[in-house]
Amino acid sequence: MSRMVYTEGFLDDAAAVWSGQVRDRLGRMLAAIEAFPEIGSRDIPASLRAQYGDGIRKAVVEPFDLIYEYDSKTDSVIVYGLVHFRAAH
Repeated sequence: MSRMVYTEGFLDDAAAVWSGQVRDRLGRMLAAIEAFPEIGSRDIPASLRAQYGDGIRKAVVEPFDLIYEYDSKTDSVIVYGLVHFRAAH
């Protein structure tokens, strides 16, 4: 299992999620990423690459993209934030 590192930005984003269903999906996705950190897509909009860097991945937690980066050398996942689908372009 990878070591999970949650940024302040992600913690703020997650705290703002009001839907219990979305919180449940988020928990399941974080558990999946912890076990299989390379499952996220590397097909990232340019605006998100500019904000978070070239090494990021995204995983769908509808209506958000969960933005994270996997460092295989340290087997660590850095979770950056949740970006609403409408904001990612």
